[in-house]
Amino acid sequence: MNPFAGMDPTIEEYVKANGSTLFTEWAGEPARFFHLPGHPPFECFQVSINPPRAGRVAVFARSIDTNDGSELEESWEAPVQELSSLLVKATRAVQVWRNRLQQNLPPSDGDFYV
Repeated sequence: MNPFAGMDPTIEEYVKANGSTLFTEWAGEPARFFHLPGHPPFECFQVSINPPRAGRVAVFARSIDTNDGSELEESWEAPVQELSSLLVKATRAVQVWRNRLQQNLPPSDGDFYV
């Protein structure tokens, strides 16, 4: 059984609007996560969604790799019906992290849908 079935349309639409790829499995288990670009050459961020529990869902934003070695993570939890707003919060957190260094770094070529 797919624990994400009721949330998949929302997740899929959001990931597509952000030009990313939805990953649906990790270590042989159902999972939902996607990546967002940071600044070249190395930065990459991940947004992941936990399976719902008791009508609630948790969303995480985290750094996978950063140019300055920062390890960043933030999480949000709300009723499943608020999944869209949690995805927006996670994406906005990544945008803040992308802009945390006030250096003349070349911009990433991705805009985010919020």
